[in-house]
Amino acid sequence: MNDLFSGSFSRFRSEEGSPPSRFQNNVEMTGNSPSTGGANLDKFFEDVEAIKDELRALETLHNQLQSSHEHSKTLHNAKSVKELRSKMDNDVSVSLKKAKFIKVRLEALDRSNAANRSLPGCGPGSSSDRTRTSVVNGLRKKTL
Repeated sequence: MNDLFSGSFSRFRSEEGSPPSRFQNNVEMTGNSPSTGGANLDKFFEDVEAIKDELRALETLHNQLQSSHEHSKTLHNAKSVKELRSKMDNDVSVSLKKAKFIKVRLEALDRSNAANRSLPGCGPGSSSDRTRTSVVNGLRKKTL
């Protein structure tokens, strides 16, 4: 059977001491063209970071509500119970507003993903489409 690799390895061993030949390959990176979606991904990741910040704020509100609930179990004074209840009601309403805002932002990302699929080089199954879809699905999973 022919040894297909022997010739290619011997060529590299013989060129170690010699100057570079015309067969040596050079790989150069080119800048992103507008059709590759690099700028679109930058904007996308800025939007994702904004949503992550909102999710962190929502998590903070959730933790405050949990601690307020635990605190409410120990209160006996009617005035302090009413104050805590109003604070908790306010936190719940703010949490609902943030959750709705996050939902709207995720839907906007879905729409931008659909619009991005129409760009050349960014169609369904492309690396940018898979990245966008997986990131949005990950954010959506965090909201559950």
